[in-house]
Amino acid sequence: MSLLKKIKNSNFNFVRNGRWFFIAPAVILLIGVLMFAILGFNLGLDFTGGTVVSVNADGAFTKAQIEEKMDSFDVKYTIVKEQSTSGGNTFSIKFNAGDNIENITTELQEYLGSDYLESTTSTDTTIQETIMTVFWSILAALAGLIVYMLIRFKFTSGMATILALMHDVLMICSLMAIFRIEINASFIAAILTVLAYSINNSLVVFDRVRTLEKGNTENHTLEHIINKSINTTLGRSILTMITTLGTLLVLTVISIIMQLNTLIEFALPIIFGLVAGTYSSLFLIAPLYMQFETARLYRKQRKIATTK
Repeated sequence: MSLLKKIKNSNFNFVRNGRWFFIAPAVILLIGVLMFAILGFNLGLDFTGGTVVSVNADGAFTKAQIEEKMDSFDVKYTIVKEQSTSGGNTFSIKFNAGDNIENITTELQEYLGSDYLESTTSTDTTIQETIMTVFWSILAALAGLIVYMLIRFKFTSGMATILALMHDVLMICSLMAIFRIEINASFIAAILTVLAYSINNSLVVFDRVRTLEKGNTENHTLEHIINKSINTTLGRSILTMITTLGTLLVLTVISIIMQLNTLIEFALPIIFGLVAGTYSSLFLIAPLYMQFETARLYRKQRKIATTK
C-alpha cells in the first residue's frame, strides 16, 4: 500500500495518545528558554537601531569591496544595493557600533571619499519599543482570531486553536534563539503569515468536527468524532505542508547560493512555523479540544442536575 493510501486510510487515535505529543514541544521550548536566558535573541538592526550611510558608488566601488571594509570593523551591518538615477549603484549601509560610530564613519569617508559618501543618518529605535510593537501586533492578530473562532465555532474549539497558535509562535521564537537566526522586520511578517496558515489548518479540522457532530445519528463518542475528523483531513494537511515546505526550501537554497540574507531570514521562521503549525493542528488540538469539551459538558450536566 502506498504512503498516500496509508494516510488516507489512517485510523490513528490522536486523542488517546495526545499526552505524548506534548513532550517534543516542551523540550524545544525549554532549550529555547535556556538559550534566550543565556544569549538572548540575535536581534537585527531593525530592532536595535544604528547608523545609516548612503553611498553613491557610480561604479567606483562594488558591494564586495564595501563588505570587506565593513568586515574590518567587526560590527553587525547590512548593505542594501539600489540602482541610482545616474545609472550607477547606490549602497545603503546600516550598522550599530555603539560609541565607535564616529570613528567608523570617518574611516568610511576616507576609504570611499567625500564625493561618493552622500549622507549619514542615525536611527534611535530602541529594543524595548520595537519588541513591544511586535508584541502588540501579534496580540492584536490573536485577538482577531479569537473573535473569529468564537463566532464560527464553539468556545472550546476557539480556546484549543488559540493555545495551538501560541504553541506555534513559541516554537518559532525558541528555534530562532536556538539556531541564532537574526530577528529583523521580516520576522513580524513571518509570524503573521504562520498564524494565518495555522488557523486555516485548525478551521479545516473543526469544520469537519462540526459536520460530524451534526450528523451523529449513530451516537458516536466525542473521541471517535475528533479522531475521525483529523484522520479524514490528515492527507490534505500533510500534502499542503509538503508542497509549501518544498517551495520554501527551494527559496532558501537559492537565497543561500545568491547570498540573499533578507530572504533567508524571512523564509526560515516560516519553515519553522509551517512545521510547528502542522504539528499542533494534527497532534495538539485533538487532546486540547477533548479536555475543554469534556469539562464543558461536565459543567453543563452538573448545572442541569442542580436545577432539578
